[in-house]
Amino acid sequence: MTLLALPGTTDPVADLHACLDRLTHVDFDRLNGAERAAGLAAVDRAESRLAGVRMALLASAERTRTAAAAGHASTGQWAAQTVNADPFVVERQVRLSQRLEKRTVTQLALAAGELTAEHAAVIVRADEQLPGSVTPAQRALVEAALVEKARSMPPSLLRRAARRALAEVEADTRVVDAHENELLVGEETSARAQTRLSLHDNGDGTVSGHFTVPVMQGHLLRKILQTITAPRRGRLGASQAQVGYKTDLRTDGDRARGEAFCELIEHLPTDHLHPRTAATMLVTIAEETLRGALAVAHLDTGAELSAGEARRLACGAGILPTVLGGASVPLDLGRSARLFSEAQRAALGVRQKTCGADGCDRPFAWTELHHLKSWAKAGRTDLANAVGLCHFHHQRIHDPDFDHRREESGAITFRMRT
Repeated sequence: MTLLALPGTTDPVADLHACLDRLTHVDFDRLNGAERAAGLAAVDRAESRLAGVRMALLASAERTRTAAAAGHASTGQWAAQTVNADPFVVERQVRLSQRLEKRTVTQLALAAGELTAEHAAVIVRADEQLPGSVTPAQRALVEAALVEKARSMPPSLLRRAARRALAEVEADTRVVDAHENELLVGEETSARAQTRLSLHDNGDGTVSGHFTVPVMQGHLLRKILQTITAPRRGRLGASQAQVGYKTDLRTDGDRARGEAFCELIEHLPTDHLHPRTAATMLVTIAEETLRGALAVAHLDTGAELSAGEARRLACGAGILPTVLGGASVPLDLGRSARLFSEAQRAALGVRQKTCGADGCDRPFAWTELHHLKSWAKAGRTDLANAVGLCHFHHQRIHDPDFDHRREESGAITFRMRT
């Protein structure tokens, strides 16, 4: 018996496996770069075409109630057991197969391998989110335009373009802006409802966790961690005593980000919740949007925010100007205070832009103020006795295995004790 074959023809699935068997014997190392690229593109297209066949099979099973005949509660449950897959993954595929049935252009493009199932899901969702006033003919125009974009865009970029799909049939930019903003408001509301954090004590000195946060907070966290891990801690050729062991982000990026996350936690305020945002995100937003218009704002990380979310962030934005000749604030506290004040930090930040260690370009905002002459040795809490050091170099300056000295330039250098 042949599978999926018309009477008098060979089994196409068997032919497919025979082709794949031949591919397993190809020595890819003997190909040149152009041949590998062509091969990868061909395999990718074949995968997309197979995804189209899978969607057609699932849609057929749903139409013919195959699952019910086999005693299963749903097509997804039947298919998951049939192919030994996770039910929630297959259920998502079944829903997509049903939504594709009325969208012929997308269905044909998927079957031809011109886009992926992920592209198809973006196009279907964009169509479903169009206003009810859009006519069937206009929906067809929008679908065709998105399919054309999908041929040259990855799904992530197509998803952003799809938010403005209405522009294909709506000439009024304000209407398109308002629709895009409405979609983002919906995404943000859904994201807040899905926000979760779980922590587990592993009993071995570590804690593991898992979190889900809205995209804006996720991009903000990523940017903070990149800020901590990216800067150099020493000049080219600097000693290990000066810069520490180098972490290769290509091979041990998870550890580097983990250590950066620990540093971030240690810098969180413990006595109160600070009203100003602890890190800066650049938000591009038109003045009229800030005043109340409905248009999307853009983060410098590539994400978008609804107008309302951008205005909420603007309410908490902190601006600390340096004012010369203003009200006097005592900057020298002598022995009357153990810790440096915020006024001293602000004053020191005017003249010190980065960590005080030689060659370290960690921003001053991420430094901790250190007494050059220690408090224990009668050092004063004065501006002249202060230096901002990043978390790494502040630890190193208190490490008994290292000596440090202040050079004429004011930079701190380290060397290992012998």
